Amino acid sequence: MEKKISISYDRDVDVVYLTFGEPTEAVGEEIEEGIFARYDPKTEELVGLTIINFSRKFGVKPKEVAVPIYK
Repeated sequence: MEKKISISYDRDVDVVYLTFGEPTEAVGEEIEEGIFARYDPKTEELVGLTIINFSRKFGVKPKEVAVPIYK
């Protein structure tokens, strides 16, 4: 089964969103300062990450890409 990771960057607020598979409803938990893991509330599966102040943390400004991954 093929899954994809979607990466989007909101330049206005310097936030990166990584979504694993299809977008779904999620709840977030801060796992490190400014980094939130998003979980499906029904399955508790990790469905994404949100990284606040991305360019300050990593020194780069990303572009939107989609990368296929295989399970």
